[in-house]
Amino acid sequence: MTQNIFRAFDYAKARDVPLNRYVVLHLRESAELSATTIFERIRHKYRDWLAYHARKLGHPLPPMYVFSFEAPGSPHVNWVLRVPPRLDKEFLAKLPKWIAKVQGPLSPFDLDVSLVKASAGDAYKALANYVAKGCDPAYLAHFHLTGLHATHGPQGTFWGKRAGVSPSLNKTARDASGYNARRRRVEPIRSDGAIAPKVNANL
Repeated sequence: MTQNIFRAFDYAKARDVPLNRYVVLHLRESAELSATTIFERIRHKYRDWLAYHARKLGHPLPPMYVFSFEAPGSPHVNWVLRVPPRLDKEFLAKLPKWIAKVQGPLSPFDLDVSLVKASAGDAYKALANYVAKGCDPAYLAHFHLTGLHATHGPQGTFWGKRAGVSPSLNKTARDASGYNARRRRVEPIRSDGAIAPKVNANL
């Protein structure tokens, strides 16, 4: 999964639709809802919202994101996603409402949203590292995450899926597109692919 996260960041950037919003969300678990269930429901609202705009535009807007959970006991999720620039203002207005519908009104420190600039190459890569820092300790050295892990400590154990990548950016999508991770390029995508052959970065 750690490598999948890194590849997803690279693939999105190579296709000129880099991940451009970083959301840190504190999740209020209950006896009825786990952190993973809460976040899945919020992601579902994001997917529905994109699907609505895709129908209006007549242009595919597949959800693009990576995520990882941290700090069991007081859980939060690091969610890095693609928001079409023309929809960014609407996304910022709707996100708190989606969260409130799933887990109740927001507290002052429940949500932080920042802009991600792919043009700042080192910062873009550093964010991918940060999201993946809770990987299995056996692989920290392999992925050059030892320093981050030492600084931030173990990220605990979660029930459910600890980290993930959207279907539009995962290995299946990358392989189907002909993406070569070593050469950082994208071949034309099949007409039946999840992502359109050409992507307008402004959509």
